[in-house]
Amino acid sequence: MPHPHVVGTIGVVGAGAMGAGVAQTALAAGLTVILHDANPGTLTAAREQILSRIARLVEKGQFSEELQDGAERNLQLAETLPALAKAELVIEAIVEKLEVKQAVFTALEQIVKPETVLATNTSSLSVAAIARSCERRGRVCGMHFFNPVPLMKLVEVIGGPDTSAETIARALALTGRLGKIAVQVKDVPGFLVNFLGRAYTTEAQHIALEGVAPPAVVDRIMREAAGFRMGPFELMDLTGIDVNFPATTSIYHGFQHDPRLKPTIMHEALFNAGRYGRKTGQGFYSYAGGAEAAAPRPHKPPPGGMTAFLAEPNADLAALAEKNLSKAGQETADVLLIAPNGEDATTACTRLKLDPARVIAIDLVGVGRRFLTLMTPPGVDGPIQTLAAHLNAQGYSVATINDSPGFVAPRILAMIANLGCEAAQIGVGAPADIDLAMRLAQNYPRGPLEWAAWLGPARVLATLSEIQAITGSDRYRPSLWLRRRALLGLPIDTAR
Repeated sequence: MPHPHVVGTIGVVGAGAMGAGVAQTALAAGLTVILHDANPGTLTAAREQILSRIARLVEKGQFSEELQDGAERNLQLAETLPALAKAELVIEAIVEKLEVKQAVFTALEQIVKPETVLATNTSSLSVAAIARSCERRGRVCGMHFFNPVPLMKLVEVIGGPDTSAETIARALALTGRLGKIAVQVKDVPGFLVNFLGRAYTTEAQHIALEGVAPPAVVDRIMREAAGFRMGPFELMDLTGIDVNFPATTSIYHGFQHDPRLKPTIMHEALFNAGRYGRKTGQGFYSYAGGAEAAAPRPHKPPPGGMTAFLAEPNADLAALAEKNLSKAGQETADVLLIAPNGEDATTACTRLKLDPARVIAIDLVGVGRRFLTLMTPPGVDGPIQTLAAHLNAQGYSVATINDSPGFVAPRILAMIANLGCEAAQIGVGAPADIDLAMRLAQNYPRGPLEWAAWLGPARVLATLSEIQAITGSDRYRPSLWLRRRALLGLPIDTAR
């Protein structure tokens, strides 16, 4: 007897990019695929594209001719839904409109066997809402693949309030059979990846909107200091503002206007203007002659070096100064160095009763990558440019920004960590799955909770608390998951 979780024949509804990608992946795994689309031309084109891509894989030696022959035999085209009657699991991958999906699921219920799993590939709609029109809601789940499906390893398996454990088990087993990595996710707006992805891009926009730094500088800091493959503005232009602004707005509304997810007016303005990014030639950047460069401004190093006074104890800052700057007393030093945690330079300068004309705050998040970010209180320019030039001469890459609580990288990373902690707190996913999903789907160098562990939970909590106190915004409200573990000195992935 076959294992009850083993699926040999799947149906795919929708032969667009996602549906065709799912079909190709299933054929590569040796499954029989019944592919349906209401448009016969789309269906025929999908078959040609799928088999053409498989043929190219054979040419590259990544797919055997035997498997290619099997794929050609196992791909069945269906112009009507009743042809899906034999499928043991059906994956829907059609337009993101709730009423349309509900109609398809209602129709499928009358066609397939009672035990057949019905899965939606939706990226933005509630699984519960899609299942609402079904008689057997327990067999409805989400299987959210990422584009391009044959290349992306992650699949979010989403259980709605009525989804049965058996349905989840079968969806997880199929995901493994397809050679994918599954994370089990709660049915919340944006699920796991799209929900958590808001922190990186939205906080960057808030930083730019406040005049802390332009998009090119923010992108450079996140690439060079934190190791992200793409900066947040580059990423939004690549995915398309016509995609990410509606997603951000939908998730914000879905979470009952949680300030931590609040969109920005600059995002909306670009969307309204039709400046969608690379696809239209303009987004946050102009692509008429390539994207704007994010190069540092050139400065000449001071001929006699610089003298510095360490205005507040900090071991990392002391080590940096020891190697690269001459010591002097507070009265005679060229610059007074601080490394505030969450404070802006103005707040730290006032607290320490320092001369603001000589105060320079240094962010050390990227010091291991020989990257530093400098900021000063308002009205100070000469000393920061001189220090930047001096550090450039010592082999450091340097970015200068306007005054900001939390600098740029620590502020964005704290928001990423905090939203990951919130996902753990409300049970969107297990801590390990939260990190795994963001590394696989978003190419994060570390997952959200891994960032919290790397920075230190207590430091992340202090950073957010300071920013919240300075700005008065609940956008920076620390998650209870983070707060409790930071206060108790526990690892951030400690279970309840």
